[in-house]
Amino acid sequence: MAFFGRVGADISHETRNTLSIIGEYAGLLNDLLAMAEKGKPPDYEKLKGISAKIAKQVRRGTESMERFSRFAHAADERAASCDLTALARNVAALAQRRVALAGCRLEVKLPDRMLPVAANPFILQQAVFSAIELMLEFQEAGAVVTIKVLAEASTAVITISGNAPVAGSELADQVSQLTAIMKELQGSVDAHRAEGVLSLALSVPIQ
Repeated sequence: MAFFGRVGADISHETRNTLSIIGEYAGLLNDLLAMAEKGKPPDYEKLKGISAKIAKQVRRGTESMERFSRFAHAADERAASCDLTALARNVAALAQRRVALAGCRLEVKLPDRMLPVAANPFILQQAVFSAIELMLEFQEAGAVVTIKVLAEASTAVITISGNAPVAGSELADQVSQLTAIMKELQGSVDAHRAEGVLSLALSVPIQ
């Protein structure tokens, strides 16, 4: 529930921002219309520009709600399988606000095909999102966090990595929490740190 709440709060914040921007553009339209009523010829280029910007924000809001809808419906599913490629893409998009607040950038490298895995989609989303959050704790401003998905024999691996020169002993405690989530999926997590780079590899069986 706490995980669901964190994601819901992020989407709520993004939606409020989108509506606020649309409200500002609506105010500009009202100003232009008011001037037109007073006899000033309408500035059609400005009107077209504002209309295009409103449409852009509507698309942004629609995409955000579609991502959240996919995320939320996963909580209702009893399925024991999902497409890891699509799931990783959606979770990466849901995590963008947290990445931005940390002053970092997210780089996503996914296969161009479906990768069906034997895992509950909601719990797997929680694992990937939690791994991204954990990685951000050790990043400095301007860092790039990378998400990769690969198939290795009968296992699919999603790896979250980034520079982490200050990662310390507290990492073990946080990884243990992630390990508990992965055990529910009959999967595993491997934390590896070398030459200042921290990698969290989440492995689940391919269906």
